Amino acid sequence: MGKLVALVLLGVGLSLVGEMFLAFRERVNASREVEPVEPENCHLIEELESGSEDIDILPSGLAFISSGLKYPGMPNFAPDEPGKIFLMDLNEQNPRAQALEISGGFDKELFNPHGISIFIDKDNTVYLYVVNHPHMKSTVEIFKFEEQQRSLVYLKTIKHELLKSVNDIVVLGPEQFYATRDHYFTNSFLSFFEMILDLRWTYVLFYSPREVKVVAKGFCSANGITVSADQKYFASRMFCLRSPG
Repeated sequence: MGKLVALVLLGVGLSLVGEMFLAFRERVNASREVEPVEPENCHLIEELESGSEDIDILPSGLAFISSGLKYPGMPNFAPDEPGKIFLMDLNEQNPRAQALEISGGFDKELFNPHGISIFIDKDNTVYLYVVNHPHMKSTVEIFKFEEQQRSLVYLKTIKHELLKSVNDIVVLGPEQFYATRDHYFTNSFLSFFEMILDLRWTYVLFYSPREVKVVAKGFCSANGITVSADQKYFASRMFCLRSPG
């Protein structure tokens, strides 16, 4: 009798997991057909064969690009190479990507860049904030951009107990930013089931030297983020979307 009950419970459990998996596939439109489209004005940017994760553009047309992200469950085209920040001048007719040198004692071998955000100070000094995942942890690195040398100077690393599984940031002022958490669990196996079960445990947080707090929660996977020009509103893109109906 005990074995029969165990088999019934196992069957019910597997049925529930299967139903949740099918619901997950529907939410992310996994069964949709993708039609090939021939790009008209697109071309391959050399040096970015490892892909690009994020981009932020200065008013002058200089674009910063993070590349080489290594993330659990995601393919990587250069697993033995550290990540890099590239610079492109979008004013050029055929812009090229240039890897920026980093000075200031930063450990480049552990560089695993994710989301990035630019901050321009009152004296027009440009700072680049980068979400980094050394040893699959989450930190925020602050660099100063040296335009003449086309390089970055490492200034500071920000760590906090709420800065976990950070995906993207948007900077508001000196050491002030919003950041998104895209997974509640840091274990890749548990993160997979987190998405299957549609657990809405991720959030957007605000960070400053004086205060760190969650400002919005209940997301299945808080992803990219941006802020309005007056900094009154922010918008975050969710990776996992619920289908209509």
